[in-house]
Amino acid sequence: MRNIVLGLMFGDEGKGKVIDFLTDEKTTVIRFNGGTNAGHTVVTSRGKFKFHLLPSGALRASDVVLGNGMVIDPFALKEELDIYKLENANLRIMISKAAGVVTPIHVFIDKKQEQLRGDLKIGTTSKGIGPCYEDKFSRNGIRMGDLVDKQTIMAKLRLITTMRQQLLEGSDYLSTQSLEKLAEDLYKVGKFIEPLMCNTELFLEKKKSEGNLLFEGGHGALLDIDFGVYPYVTSSNTMSGGSMTGSGFSLRKINNIIGVTKSYISKVGEGPFPTEISGSAADSIREAGGEYGTTTGRPRRIGWLDIPLLKYSIMLNDVDVLAMTMLDVIGKQKSILICESYRENFDSPVQAMIDKKSATPEYIEMASWGEIPESEVDEMILKGYYGLPQEMKDFITKVESLTGKEIGIISIGQRRERTIIREKWKSILK
Repeated sequence: MRNIVLGLMFGDEGKGKVIDFLTDEKTTVIRFNGGTNAGHTVVTSRGKFKFHLLPSGALRASDVVLGNGMVIDPFALKEELDIYKLENANLRIMISKAAGVVTPIHVFIDKKQEQLRGDLKIGTTSKGIGPCYEDKFSRNGIRMGDLVDKQTIMAKLRLITTMRQQLLEGSDYLSTQSLEKLAEDLYKVGKFIEPLMCNTELFLEKKKSEGNLLFEGGHGALLDIDFGVYPYVTSSNTMSGGSMTGSGFSLRKINNIIGVTKSYISKVGEGPFPTEISGSAADSIREAGGEYGTTTGRPRRIGWLDIPLLKYSIMLNDVDVLAMTMLDVIGKQKSILICESYRENFDSPVQAMIDKKSATPEYIEMASWGEIPESEVDEMILKGYYGLPQEMKDFITKVESLTGKEIGIISIGQRRERTIIREKWKSILK
């Protein structure tokens, strides 16, 4: 089976849990975009695990691939490798030689650019991702395969700093001594990582008939550099099509595209957010859902589920089936709202957000199912879909009717085991 799992909103949809749940010891998990600006959390009986570069399936997969579409901080990667190899000793890790390299120079530039934006600031994670992609597309960037040659590293560092001289004024990166030290550090970490580097697109071609391939999106679809709410987006293509350009594996060979959405929306950073709520309701959902950025620790903005945005994302990603997470969180509210439409008749909800900066939601009010006692959750999961509270099933049915897509995976809480695959999808997805 060859599936793609990606978030359909602004990130933080709970993809990590879904990917981990769908992964087994015969699965190869492929990350195809982004870098340390992504953060996925997986909770198991052994504790809580946070991922930034390695795919979320690394706890159980046979192989993981960091694709050419990624931009990788090699120092952060080394730290992550040291942790997760202990959790899955047999894990085989392959890193594309063509993936971009994020350096401390890119981090400095990222922070500087955000300062210069002033009122137009994006809310970047300041991890150097955007500047690294800029160097990639201007054909000046360092690639992972370059890290085994000190002369190449130094030559490219000189090129990058020459091109970025104005932004680097006041930093140490314009001195030869600092660049030589950085080149030496990059070379050392490159030699450590070298045994893991390969032409990953060739590996994936060989693996297509062995076991399962699971492609992991690093961000939400509405953060896509082309189709997201520009400029409040990330610097890579987060749509399902990005899996092909970011890995070299044809989209025509994919069996299913699984779109993940929460039962509400969360968002970090700046930009329009039509269904955003504030006050005690937002605070309650934020605390119950642990809505703080895995990468930044920033409190996430909270909003009700937005059907126009969800349908737009489903269309662009050609989603086959939905996974819905965090259903336990909104059940604690007195009532639950769903944005069915916008009062304004917009052709494209995203373009409306870009052009008009706002939209007026028209809401449906749904009955709440209340807080589910911790002692009852596991028994409810064992019963499957039909063991869910009727009000929760009504909510699921309403979302299905509004989007035209079935919710085949239902997630209650953070733990891996608290996940339901509906009968129709069991043989297809796992």
